[in-house]
Amino acid sequence: MELVTLWYIHALYLGAQSRLHSNGPRRHFHWRLMFESADITMLRLLEAFLKSAPQLVLQLSIMIHGNTVLPLQGLSASASLVSLAWMIASYQKVLRDSRDDKLPMSYKAVITQMLWHFFTIGARTVAFALFASVFQLYFGIFIVSHWCVMTFWIIQGETDFCMSKWEEIIYNMVVGIIYIFCWFNVKEGPSRFRMTVYYSVTLAENVALTAAWYTYRGPHTSDSYALVVVCLVACSFALGTFFMLVYYCWLHPDGPVL
Repeated sequence: MELVTLWYIHALYLGAQSRLHSNGPRRHFHWRLMFESADITMLRLLEAFLKSAPQLVLQLSIMIHGNTVLPLQGLSASASLVSLAWMIASYQKVLRDSRDDKLPMSYKAVITQMLWHFFTIGARTVAFALFASVFQLYFGIFIVSHWCVMTFWIIQGETDFCMSKWEEIIYNMVVGIIYIFCWFNVKEGPSRFRMTVYYSVTLAENVALTAAWYTYRGPHTSDSYALVVVCLVACSFALGTFFMLVYYCWLHPDGPVL
């Protein structure tokens, strides 16, 4: 947290310098500010998924297990979900703003991408919470297995975010935690095939986890309540997929990606 605070202060300094200087130095300070903003947003993104995402699953699991939702619990869970979706969308915008070889994202695209991740992460975390409320041990095994597979997949993609090989592996391991919850593009070039594979696996996992909870849920959970929860997971994932298609078909900075 102290490191991020220092980076924020330095970013403010760079912003002030870009305003005070003439055209030549102004451009230099401006691009340093953009690069630093991208690094800060990446750190905030990793922090959000390392802290807020597991807490969100725990909160939802407690609510499902108790069959009650207190106002403060619902507000806290909603805030966590919004922060996760916003961090991904804001990072994508800042990353594009920091590169002169990329077209910037419009705010319509940012909001649409936020809604895409909001609903897909929502469906994912609810499916996790449902399964964890019944199968605590198997849920842990599932999470570790999924993380190992995703990390290996990312390493095979040969990302180039860090300076050394071991730093890159550690970075890939952390990004593997993000892949537990949502899609996050870490490699240049077309990503349609990798995204299709990821969401196909995610859909199959969501269906399996929700079906296992529905089959083995406790006797205190009524059929009507269970059906509402299952429909919530399905509709949330469908809405997330819809906003993803809207983003790629109409709002992508590089034009429609069909």
